[in-house]
Amino acid sequence: MAQEIEHYLMEKFKKVLDGKDKSISKIPRYNQFQEIKSLLVDIFSSFSPVDSSIRDKLYYLNNVVTECQMLTRKHGFNSPEELLTINRIRRELNKIKRELKATKDKLQPNNGVSSSQDTETSSRDTGISRWTTHVVDDSKVYGFDDNVVSMEKLLLEKESHDRFKAVGIVGREGIGKTTLCQLIFNKPEVKNNFLPRIWVCMARHPDDNEDPKLAIVKRMLMQLGVEKKMVSFIFNEKRGLEGLLCALHLQLVGKRYLIVLDDARETDTWYGKLDSCLTSDKKWDDGFAFGLPKGNGGRVIVTSRNEELAKMMVGEENIHRLLPLSDPESCWKIFEDAVENDPILFYPSDLEDLKLEINQKCGGLPLAAKMMGQAMHEQVPK
Repeated sequence: MAQEIEHYLMEKFKKVLDGKDKSISKIPRYNQFQEIKSLLVDIFSSFSPVDSSIRDKLYYLNNVVTECQMLTRKHGFNSPEELLTINRIRRELNKIKRELKATKDKLQPNNGVSSSQDTETSSRDTGISRWTTHVVDDSKVYGFDDNVVSMEKLLLEKESHDRFKAVGIVGREGIGKTTLCQLIFNKPEVKNNFLPRIWVCMARHPDDNEDPKLAIVKRMLMQLGVEKKMVSFIFNEKRGLEGLLCALHLQLVGKRYLIVLDDARETDTWYGKLDSCLTSDKKWDDGFAFGLPKGNGGRVIVTSRNEELAKMMVGEENIHRLLPLSDPESCWKIFEDAVENDPILFYPSDLEDLKLEINQKCGGLPLAAKMMGQAMHEQVPK
């Protein structure tokens, strides 16, 4: 019976994508749906029983393709919220695609070999850059100049040169918190003043199954150059989280470090008050802060959508609120770069109306402007 349900859901999904309704090709993320359908067809055509997790994926896919059809019937994306919905769908589809690809590879192994092209595509499609890189092309970032100057002053101010300082950058999804941190992280003045500099994503990695506290501290140690085997040894032989935090402290003590904690989400008070020091009545693993030495001018930047969480970590007085872009020209430039062509070639008669529409719909959110440009790029004749 279970297999019948999966097959029914699969046929329903295929029927929508392969049906007579030609407008389906205009739904958001259409190409992703097609790629996922191809993977599912390969999996269903194998002689192995279909994995039970496929059913949940098919329920989601059938629901979300209907959601995309409803958005398309609205004649475009009329608010930043709708654009962010599409971005959320894109991330979920990428995750499903990655998992299905792994399932297919198990069923139809390619002698254990994957092409470099597959690897590049996977890295690009899964949005993995948040985990692996802190590099940004600053020539394609617009509207952040004042924020960069403000943050740079906070990090480099002379009166607190030798004191620890934690700063929080807060704002809604898509407003550019990570991009702002990337710009700051790579400023020459920042590079010259801090060593080491490490970038740590606080969100749970798709492959993490352990306690997030352990995962984050291990991630930080490996970013500092500690080998994975040594991290495992410290955890196994040196009393778990307590040993890991002690090792983190030893790696950073005496150094003027900069740590970016990007996309903080965990609300456990264990992450709070990053300026706290270890006292005689506390143990190493009583607080995240105890792994961060306080005496040599170390700096921590926390980014989060949750302002209360950021306040808990860095204190209300150290919060930097990122607001939507107020300069309409910045949103337009982001849109143009994402299109990767000159929009005037395709909208020569009403370019000013297009600019106005872009600015109204993106609501000052850089990510929304970028997504609108990517959507137009997909429509450009190749």
